[in-house]
Amino acid sequence: MTQNRSKQGGKLYLIMMIVVVAITLLGSLTTKLPLPDFGMTGDIAISEAIFLVPVLVILFMDHFEPLRGMKLRLIGMPTILWTMLLSLLLLPVMALLNLLTQFLVPNAAAAMLGASTSLPLWVSLLYFAVLPPVVEEFIFRGVLFQYFRPCGLWKTALLTGLMFGLAHLNLNQFLYAFVIGIFWTMLDEATGSVFSSMISHGIVNGLNVILMYIAVGNLPENLVGEVNQARADVSSIVYLVVLAVIAGACVILAVMVIRHLAKIRGNEQKFRDALHGRDRLRGKDGRTFSPELLISLVIPIVFIGINIAMQ
Repeated sequence: MTQNRSKQGGKLYLIMMIVVVAITLLGSLTTKLPLPDFGMTGDIAISEAIFLVPVLVILFMDHFEPLRGMKLRLIGMPTILWTMLLSLLLLPVMALLNLLTQFLVPNAAAAMLGASTSLPLWVSLLYFAVLPPVVEEFIFRGVLFQYFRPCGLWKTALLTGLMFGLAHLNLNQFLYAFVIGIFWTMLDEATGSVFSSMISHGIVNGLNVILMYIAVGNLPENLVGEVNQARADVSSIVYLVVLAVIAGACVILAVMVIRHLAKIRGNEQKFRDALHGRDRLRGKDGRTFSPELLISLVIPIVFIGINIAMQ
């Protein structure tokens, strides 16, 4: 590579965000046109393709160089079981962050998940718990991870988590996707395999789908009204505090699980060094900032801000 890796990563994310935002805006402007209806499953597949195609094009132009360092080690059953435990620990964290954002904006995923219950369960699991985890983890914890990894593990985790959250283009999903994205980056580093985050992502999405099928008769599509009503409800405040305590405990346990995964995968010393910043390259090769990166982050932030202002 002739350029700094993070600069190339910034270019990749910039192109991806331009494509995603442009198509999203075009879709909102053409809602009244007689366009073909691909159904929910078709829309999900198209949305994932919108993310994936620009990445594949850039990778082709870059001679697929980042893929050579991608963590594709197979993982055994002990790693899978510990990854399943980590996924369960992340659910209370997601629930808390999801609830907090609903004081400001609607629940962005509830309506789609609720509508998915009209499909057979296996179809919903395929399009929510298999397709998005594989595509999104390939992009964010795979390709972008490789571009920014020379900057150090912490910077890579925070930056790719931020990119992952912003790519959802709404405040509600941004917050919990950002936080969970950091955990998934650390998970991949600890296990030495992007398959770990794919599995964890799939478990988290799959459990949310199953819970929606169970609660579909009672769960409202938009929880904003309920949250606003809960502001003066002491029991709801108590619930929020209890959830916060549980989420905090789960964060501590999740960190312990990730450290244990590094140990059983034989990456304990390497992971410890990365946590202490001993893995970051010096000089221009370890530089994070680039104009392309800044612009790529500003575009979705402005898009989200405008959407909030228009609600």
